[in-house]
Amino acid sequence: MRLHSANDSVTDLPFCEPCDESLPVDESAERGPAAVHGKRAEVIIRSVGLNTLYQIASQVAPALAAMAAIPILIRHLGPEAFGIITLFSTALIYFTMLDLGLGRAATRFISQSLGAGRRDDVRRYFWGSIFLLSAMGLVVTVGCLLAVPTVVSRYLKISTVYSRAATEAFYLICVTIPLVTLMATLRGFLEAWGRFSFISIVTACSGVGLYLLPVLVILSGGGIVGIAATYALVRVSMCGAFAIGCLCVNGRPSLRPIFDLTAVKKMLSFGGWLSVSSIVGSVIVYGDRFLLGVCVGMTAVASYGLPLDVIGKMQILITSFCAVLFPLMSRLDDSRSGRFETVYRGAVAIGLSLMTPITTLAVMTAPFLMKLWLGARSTRDIVFVAQVVLAGAVVQAMAAIAFTALHARGRTDLTAWVHLGEFPVYFVAFYLAATHFGVRGAALAWLGRAIVDCLCMVALLHVHKRGVKFAIPPELAAAIVSLCILLIAVLPGSRARIFAVILCSLTWLWTWRTLLDPAMRMPLARAIFDRRELETIDLITNDRG
Repeated sequence: MRLHSANDSVTDLPFCEPCDESLPVDESAERGPAAVHGKRAEVIIRSVGLNTLYQIASQVAPALAAMAAIPILIRHLGPEAFGIITLFSTALIYFTMLDLGLGRAATRFISQSLGAGRRDDVRRYFWGSIFLLSAMGLVVTVGCLLAVPTVVSRYLKISTVYSRAATEAFYLICVTIPLVTLMATLRGFLEAWGRFSFISIVTACSGVGLYLLPVLVILSGGGIVGIAATYALVRVSMCGAFAIGCLCVNGRPSLRPIFDLTAVKKMLSFGGWLSVSSIVGSVIVYGDRFLLGVCVGMTAVASYGLPLDVIGKMQILITSFCAVLFPLMSRLDDSRSGRFETVYRGAVAIGLSLMTPITTLAVMTAPFLMKLWLGARSTRDIVFVAQVVLAGAVVQAMAAIAFTALHARGRTDLTAWVHLGEFPVYFVAFYLAATHFGVRGAALAWLGRAIVDCLCMVALLHVHKRGVKFAIPPELAAAIVSLCILLIAVLPGSRARIFAVILCSLTWLWTWRTLLDPAMRMPLARAIFDRRELETIDLITNDRG
């Protein structure tokens, strides 16, 4: 760790390669404190932006693969069989999140240990998480294997033609749970060390494999069981790649196995509530498809899940952004830096400014794009779900940023209580909406939950914010923007375009004037428009004022 002065210190980011210098001494002397501060802010912005681009790049290839593969799968499998394999991918995603909160805890504590120079603690946190997740994975595997026959035969409306194949396929998926759960710790270790490029490559390859390998299975004459085998193989390979990446980190401390009870207790203290939030939140996000399958049928699951999966990639982009922000915000909160609020507001401003025009354009062109993509299989229900999900992507993005800020503050208990409260309310509303209005009612129930979740997160964050007041709460503005974007979908073409331009212009003006303080506006503008290459992009201002 490098300290330049008591009030103006610079340390290595926990997610970037270390460097030797921040700014040249003579340059710092000539520019003065204000100019140096502005330059450092610009460097921080570019650092976060570069690491986020690594994460975003890892989502482009899987999205393209999905667009190419899904029509082929639907054509060869049919709606019911495609709905079944949609449940496979949903189950794998859910199993990945059964990490007891230790994935994010590993990122937090490992990055803070590296920043403080306590490298021996890295091994303690790493192996404590590994041991706990291995035990968790084995327990969940046994429970799921015992539950598969009952779930398939009694609760999922699967025809007898696919019943046996679905049962065998779910067995294959369940066997991989122990290895799949370990990915949280392995990825957390790599994020703490700043290996975002490696993470992006592995994630991109596995994402492409999840779509293209099933196509190869179908074209080779395989069926549902073969597709499940490819899903399991991809996840296991991803886990193995992350493990190799951890062993190949340059300058890492020894990773000899060790079990430190103090480190485990510390991680469980942080991750206990986070695990509750993760599990319940995952049930809320993905469990509605199972409920839709029980209430309506597999065809409805396909109509609801298809646009949700593909458009959900947009939310993964924000998640990648938050993954980069989390070590930074954790460090700033640990040092009680006043920069925490600045980073949060900047993240909200960037997210809202980018998501608004993207989702607005996507909503306006959704009917054409879905028709071009799915052809005659593009129904009005699928288009409606796509437009609702696109409108909700804005509030989802803001909720994710506020969620990350709360966890960086160490208040995982608050987010857990929000999800526990949402769980029964959402599923009752979803059940009533789905049974009375079908797929469209289910989509609107999903949007309502996204808005409520967003408003709850900002309300809790405002309780714990330190000295910063917003003229309008960011998430409240996001909820208004989402509803306005949904309104664009029902307006005539010319009026929709005019309304879209007005909405985007007002959003940009509001974020620039309200969320960004004057000290951040010029560094942000230079970081975006100045194309001169910076040699040093791995600094963090550890301001204690």
